[in-house]
Amino acid sequence: MNLRRLLAGGLSLTVLTGALFTAAVAPSSGATAVAGEGIVCEPGNGSYTMTATAGRMSTPDGNSLYTWGYHTPTHEFQNTAPTLCVTVGTSVRIALRNDLTEDTSLMFPGMPNVQADGVESAPLSDATGRVTSLAPVAPANGGMITYTFTPDKPGTYLYESGTDVNKQVEMGLFGALIVRPLASATQAYNDPRTAFEPNREFLHVLSQVDPDIHVAVEFGKPIDWSTYSPKYFLLNGRSAPDTVSPNDAAWLPSQPYGSMVHVRPQDPNGGDTLPALVRYINVMNTDAAFHPHGNTERVIAEDSSPLDAVGSGDKSYGSFLVDVGASRTVDAMFTWYDVEHYDPISNPIPVALSPFQDLMIKGTWYAMSPYLGVQQNLPAGTTQFNQCGEYYHMAHNHALDKATNFGATFGGQMTLIRIDPLNGCPAK
Repeated sequence: MNLRRLLAGGLSLTVLTGALFTAAVAPSSGATAVAGEGIVCEPGNGSYTMTATAGRMSTPDGNSLYTWGYHTPTHEFQNTAPTLCVTVGTSVRIALRNDLTEDTSLMFPGMPNVQADGVESAPLSDATGRVTSLAPVAPANGGMITYTFTPDKPGTYLYESGTDVNKQVEMGLFGALIVRPLASATQAYNDPRTAFEPNREFLHVLSQVDPDIHVAVEFGKPIDWSTYSPKYFLLNGRSAPDTVSPNDAAWLPSQPYGSMVHVRPQDPNGGDTLPALVRYINVMNTDAAFHPHGNTERVIAEDSSPLDAVGSGDKSYGSFLVDVGASRTVDAMFTWYDVEHYDPISNPIPVALSPFQDLMIKGTWYAMSPYLGVQQNLPAGTTQFNQCGEYYHMAHNHALDKATNFGATFGGQMTLIRIDPLNGCPAK
């Protein structure tokens, strides 16, 4: 659904892009991505120190949930885990301290020859042969362990706890590992056709939370998994409208990663505007059909396997719903073509206000024009957040129960895509 077409026809976007997101969004400008947007890589260049610990996360409906995450040199506590960005062939070392009251571990699906304290990482079993952990552990109450590996191929990877996986992943012990090709830090893979515009790289880690589980863990109560019922659905550890707040928003100290996508259109005159790259990781146990309104995305890789590799047939595909299977990853390119160009003589489209007396335009980002880069005045007394005629489109999980906060709609796994005019959007 193209929201600006609906608006141009006289409909107003009230709660959806007004009251819902107004308090969360931070204005941004310019032809390149600004501070507070896009993937944030944990400093370390392959060497990281993380402490598994407990903290709290907040939700937009005013709730506060006991959760687990990591203390790092950059954050006292964060959920999700830090995003680790390395290059193929870089030796990765992760020193994990465990301040939780039970053992924990990390596993890195897709990484070759993972070592734990210098020994091959492998599942642990008790005396009866029952597997107790899928990876060697850092013991509870201050135990340490160091994992090392060297990535051998680029892609988007999930890392997560390998101990009591259902519980510890539910509690927040998971994160993203981005492996870049040697060829270029602005290519998703070795193929130059996977090049993306610098600073236009975005991450969507999809997860979910059952508050009853978190309360049970907080107070040491038994967990009844038969009644598991998630109530919050997260993008990068936040639920909408917090998803469009900038990275490291002061009001979300334990949830540092935003997820708004911010792009420019292709140059119709043959310029060199590159697409944006959106990396998806689904931590949930169900599929996620993620829907970018107003545009398709071209899926170029699944589980870090390119679909359009050099020398092979082109298996990449455009999709209006990016389907990300449970515990899987998808890489997609986002390209915007502005097919409607304003000309006051040859292509004018009047935008008349609805004649109905109950029309309400409140808190909108609509520019009062169907044309990208054209901004017109709203009715007197109406607040406008649009800066220069940019477009805003929703992007959300199309399983609409996951676009909610404890059952309240227009929340959860929902964010915005912002399309700026080609020549940028100067700040007001």
